Amino acid sequence: MLLPKTFNRNKENNNKRRETLNYIAVLKFWAMIIIIRWHIYQWRQPRKYRIYYGARMCEFLFISSGFLVGYNYYKRPMPPTYYASFKYSYKHLRNFYPLHVINSLYWIYIRVYIDKKKFTLTDYEMLIFNFLLVKVLSSKPEFGIGFNGISWFVNVQLYLYFLSPFLLVGIQNVKNSIIIFVLITFTRVGLELLINNGALNFMDFNFHYGSFIRLLEFYLGMLMIPLFDKMKCFLDKIKNNIYMKYFFTIIQMIFPIIIYYIMLKYKNLYRCFFVLIFCLFTFLISFDYGYLSNINTKKVCKKIMSCQMEMYLLQSHLNNTLKIIFKNHWPKNAELTFSIKVEFIFVISYIYKILLKEKLAKFMDKIIDLLKIVFI
Repeated sequence: MLLPKTFNRNKENNNKRRETLNYIAVLKFWAMIIIIRWHIYQWRQPRKYRIYYGARMCEFLFISSGFLVGYNYYKRPMPPTYYASFKYSYKHLRNFYPLHVINSLYWIYIRVYIDKKKFTLTDYEMLIFNFLLVKVLSSKPEFGIGFNGISWFVNVQLYLYFLSPFLLVGIQNVKNSIIIFVLITFTRVGLELLINNGALNFMDFNFHYGSFIRLLEFYLGMLMIPLFDKMKCFLDKIKNNIYMKYFFTIIQMIFPIIIYYIMLKYKNLYRCFFVLIFCLFTFLISFDYGYLSNINTKKVCKKIMSCQMEMYLLQSHLNNTLKIIFKNHWPKNAELTFSIKVEFIFVISYIYKILLKEKLAKFMDKIIDLLKIVFI
């Protein structure tokens, strides 16, 4: 599907600018691995011992996604039009929707032929919501996790990508972005404090599946870009200083440990405060002056991290398939079992990426072009 020249030019700019954000790419990949680990077995732990790594990593992923979108389009924004929104959303949609359809069809097969369960009216509703990628219309957990539950993440991501051209209007300068950041922060903190103390029950906010809450996190990440860009222009002048490299390497090493300690020690801390911690974390680790940033420059690392979305989408069904095949014949050590499963998920995801992903994306382009001829 041919894109307008402006979109092709933006894509080239994206590739150029993303090379400077190596360490955040590494951490996003590990965040995805932690989410997969949570989904495979960790959530089964007794509630009093449970640490909600999955929720924490989702917060980091939405914040860092907003940060990357803002960084790629700061000072070269997309026009705030619906045309730009549809084009930008489709650029992401074509990469994952074919696999999303395959996942959904496999889920139907498992439910009908393996589990021998019948579809209810609610199941059909969730089926439609799932295929149309409109789970964001509901904050109800049963719609979020019902029918291919992990797809709620890409539902929300697509919704945020659609709004991105309009959100970019707010990051034109440092002063405006700071003001909006403060206002959104107070709104988020105020909402959560009220809801957790029994108020606003009629508003039915859900801090995990709710698209509005994820929008705030995404936009907070985007709003940090003007200040980040200004500081980066200054620090780039001394980026080769050996003490500078040591300082940021220490930040890259110590900050993840600090966050892990906070999650371990203060697991009941309100989510809005974790969001602020991850905002600071994203801001600091995005300065690629430390030695750990070189990890993502290695070719093998880029290949491994290039299929994280495929790993996310395939994790649930591949895990269930392994359960059906091997049943209870797994090592007693949970970490060893997880290692085997995540390696299997990676291999299948990488095979899909190199053999099928682009072919199916081009097939989807042809379908869209055909629909345009018929209906437009």
